Amino acid sequence: MNDLRGSTWRRWDLHVHTPASLIHHYPGADPWVAFLEDLEHLPPEFKVLGINDYLFLDGYRRILDERKKGRLANIDLILPVIELRLDKFGGSPGHLSRVNYHVIFSDEVSPDIIEQHFLNALPTSYTLSPQYEHFKSSGWKALPTRASLEDLGQKIIDSVPPAEKDKFGPPLIEGFNNLCLDLKSIKAALDSHYFEGKYVTAVGKTEWADIKWNDHSIADKKHIINGATFVFTAAATAEEWRKAHAALVSGGVNTHLLDCSDAHRLQNDTHKDRLGQCSTWIKADPTFQGLLQLDIEFDDRLFVGDTPPQIVRVHDHPTKYITQIEIKRKPGATIKETWFNNTLPVNSGLVAIIGNKGKGKSALTDIIGLLANTKQNENFTFLSTANFRQPRDNKAKQFTATMTFAGGAPVTRGLDEPVDGQRPELVKYIPQNFLEKICTQLGSIEESEFDHEIKKVIFSHVDAADRLGQATLDGLIAYKSTEASQRIDILKSELHRINEQIVALEAKGTPEYREELQNLLDKRNEELAAHIANKPAEVAKPDIDPMRNKQISDASAEIERLRQLLAEEDANIRTATQRRGEIAQLIATVDRRSREHPAASPSGRATASREIQGNSRSYP
Repeated sequence: MNDLRGSTWRRWDLHVHTPASLIHHYPGADPWVAFLEDLEHLPPEFKVLGINDYLFLDGYRRILDERKKGRLANIDLILPVIELRLDKFGGSPGHLSRVNYHVIFSDEVSPDIIEQHFLNALPTSYTLSPQYEHFKSSGWKALPTRASLEDLGQKIIDSVPPAEKDKFGPPLIEGFNNLCLDLKSIKAALDSHYFEGKYVTAVGKTEWADIKWNDHSIADKKHIINGATFVFTAAATAEEWRKAHAALVSGGVNTHLLDCSDAHRLQNDTHKDRLGQCSTWIKADPTFQGLLQLDIEFDDRLFVGDTPPQIVRVHDHPTKYITQIEIKRKPGATIKETWFNNTLPVNSGLVAIIGNKGKGKSALTDIIGLLANTKQNENFTFLSTANFRQPRDNKAKQFTATMTFAGGAPVTRGLDEPVDGQRPELVKYIPQNFLEKICTQLGSIEESEFDHEIKKVIFSHVDAADRLGQATLDGLIAYKSTEASQRIDILKSELHRINEQIVALEAKGTPEYREELQNLLDKRNEELAAHIANKPAEVAKPDIDPMRNKQISDASAEIERLRQLLAEEDANIRTATQRRGEIAQLIATVDRRSREHPAASPSGRATASREIQGNSRSYP
């Protein structure tokens, strides 16, 4: 599905295990009941899930069946994910950690295709963990099914001394954990026209990080992570994700790190690997193509944390963000042409409207300007008497438009109505006609290339002695008229200020001004009501022990002391900077006078120099 608003922020959790997973901790005789209900009660911002049940697709198939029955309508996209173990190990010889590798397929690829052309292409490439490789030559050669993996796990458990057996998990899990693949064989299985452009990969960050950096492993370690599209982690907090991301940056490797829940439990569990424990927000359509777009523009389209700043801004200022523009025929309209019959959802991050000439860009922006009480209505392009509002055939009379905001009352107006100048502007609008008028005026401004050439010719006829050290005609004029110009500017400023006061006082005495103030007050009251409606529930102040209070108090006092010290230093810097400017001005004055009066006595220049030095010593 493609959202008509364009890309918006949603939560994506691409690592969710189901009750069909080899490992899970969902409760109940039939854990699917609680699992499905929990998915349907995820926070509303969760819109994309990746179903990951290791080597098998049973859980994904069950999810698809439930969707056909109308379940999980709150989720926009569900993707199949296959998790494998690579033949690269981290940790210590006594406790090897196997690197997890994930293949996220497009929802357009059916489970049958994944099973037949990917999973069934892998068996000849499977190897076992180094300490159990001998089982392949002594009796275990099978396709990886639940039964065969359980058989392998039992063989592994039976091969260890009795005292060691309690260190192992169930045979099925041990069999899967020790079944490994090399990365080359996985890539070969994916090299099929069925999967072209319909999968991405991800490596588990924690297990990958356990691989030691040494001469033998450094090339493989970098090849594994840099060859993956994304890196998965299951962080307990957003701060943990930031630390993990910083480690990838400092390591100079793939930094496309996604936080996932790696859920094996319900939302109400205390373990971090639970449903809903995912801080990844992606600004993209909830489609597989949206995931591909994330890879291209990762830094711009990813946020990890509680809420993206854009959503916070809209929530805190709902009356400032347009959510929809609707343009319809008026009831009883007689016009035969369609012209408008639109409901346009608006993205809060909208920055541009593009399209060919005549496709409605000016019409839409003029309509927004009308509804928003723009002061530039005289410069409308579409809603002008030369266009849609022609007096002879005023089509605008046949249509009405409504602008809806994230908070507050919508605004409705007929396209033939004038802008209400007494109401506050809701947006700032610069029509195309206004821009063209400005650009036309720029051609008459004095500072043109022709003017520059004329001034050069005039200045060339001024005697060197009369140039007073200036390099241009403008500089000479400015130098000789500085005092008079400054005095004129002061008088102009005073006159302008007085005139503004007179005009403002006259305007405030009119009934229209009073009405405008009342309308503005009504608008602010509306915004206040919207803010009050969005007021979050009060959270009780946490109890802090006395020792912690003292630490906070001491830290606050130290911060205040440093802030005062910084303010004093800033004041010293401003004073020194001002003094330095004054000294530079004195030096420039002495230099100019020496040039004006080259015959001045050396003693006079020496006196000026001592004056400057005296001024310098008087400053800190």
